[in-house]
Amino acid sequence: MLNFFKNRRLERNLKVEEKEKEFRSRIKDTPLEKKDIPAMIIAAFLVLFPAVLLAFGAIVLIMFLFFRGA
Repeated sequence: MLNFFKNRRLERNLKVEEKEKEFRSRIKDTPLEKKDIPAMIIAAFLVLFPAVLLAFGAIVLIMFLFFRGA
């Protein structure tokens, strides 16, 4: 029974590797368009900025709680 599940998992992982190879070959053949780079930069900013802001706010809050009596 255990062997049955192991084989299914192995087959699924092999399919993922094949699909990833196919995807990488398609991406290599497809050049970026003119506005792709600015779009990626804006998307990265929109994703990372809130996380960085929350981390900074947490650090400031911890500092405030530790040093408010001094």
